[in-house]
Amino acid sequence: MRTPLAWHNLTSSFAKCALAATGVGFAVVLMFMQIGFRNALIDNNVQIFSLFDTRVANLTMLSRARYNISTEQRFERNLLEQAAALPGVQQVCVVSVERGTAQVQVAGHTPRPIRVIGVELHAPHFFADPNLFQDLQTADAQQAALVDTRSKPGFGFAGAPTGLKKQAIELNGKSLPVTGQFQLGTDFGNDGTLLLSERLHADYFPWRNASGHPSDVVDIGLIQASSQNTEELDLLAARIAALAPRQIDVARTDTFIVREKNFWASNTPIGKIFLIGTIMGLVVGAIICYQIQFTDISDHMPELATLKAMGYGPAYFWSLVLCQSFYLACLGFIPGLVVSLGLYHLLATSSGLVMAMTWDRILLVWILTMVMCVASGILAIRKLFHTDPASLF
Repeated sequence: MRTPLAWHNLTSSFAKCALAATGVGFAVVLMFMQIGFRNALIDNNVQIFSLFDTRVANLTMLSRARYNISTEQRFERNLLEQAAALPGVQQVCVVSVERGTAQVQVAGHTPRPIRVIGVELHAPHFFADPNLFQDLQTADAQQAALVDTRSKPGFGFAGAPTGLKKQAIELNGKSLPVTGQFQLGTDFGNDGTLLLSERLHADYFPWRNASGHPSDVVDIGLIQASSQNTEELDLLAARIAALAPRQIDVARTDTFIVREKNFWASNTPIGKIFLIGTIMGLVVGAIICYQIQFTDISDHMPELATLKAMGYGPAYFWSLVLCQSFYLACLGFIPGLVVSLGLYHLLATSSGLVMAMTWDRILLVWILTMVMCVASGILAIRKLFHTDPASLF
């Protein structure tokens, strides 16, 4: 059985092969981490929608002044009630979010700002997880809340429900029992989250509406439409928005999610910084690969020049460098992926950020790795084409 020349060249020295794999693997880890941080920034800012079944809550109403989900601009509740009366609308659900004025204190710890989400409990089918609805309903019966398991440790929340029930916890100076947990995740603006009923939420934030009851204003209005057809949903959204075109913005929920992600990716410096970091990882990897392949070609120049003198044409050497680039990409990508998975898990556990290793991101980094290795190989092989075999003998 013949060993491919490209594989033989790459593995002729174990030390050089290990060094090459380490160099490519380092670039792979660097790209995965930059992409992971960038997507954590983008994904975590729409993580609140993961609490709900977007096939049910297929339309969303926001204040037109709310240019992203984290800003605190609200609209009148009666607009959502008017929408509920329109043909094609089955049910609506109010979601209240308070961040700027919410302070939680666990006994023995200093007060810290926290995000507090309140959800109406009359429509269980809006929840993505039926168990979450049941847990929240049970907590509400005790005038209590649930805490996000991914909240930062600095809050002092116990790690298990039994421990939480024993803790003395205050929200804005008022006692708030915490009887259970749910999973959401932090982001770059929120270190933790409490979840409670919309009714209880109003009791802890009476100042939400300066001119009336705190429940008379809404942060996010979820709407269940009768149809799942995209065109019909867009038409219904336009009819609802026409109720108060200067005050509210209504669109399909998945449209809002895409819009929010695009905002953080394109309109914030952090999104651009991580994009540049990914590009820098690609450049660093390309330089490493070039040095590896250039050194390998230089070391094997007499053998390659002999093949050239024997009549092997450019096509053979192009196939050689492409094969070697593929092997190099595989040797570096697989351990780089394994290390990145471990780092993703470590960071998700320690920070609360949602670091998701999805197939599309794996495919993206694999393509970038192949481009990096092939481009560096093409640059390195030029030395062979400019070498006269006679000058080596």
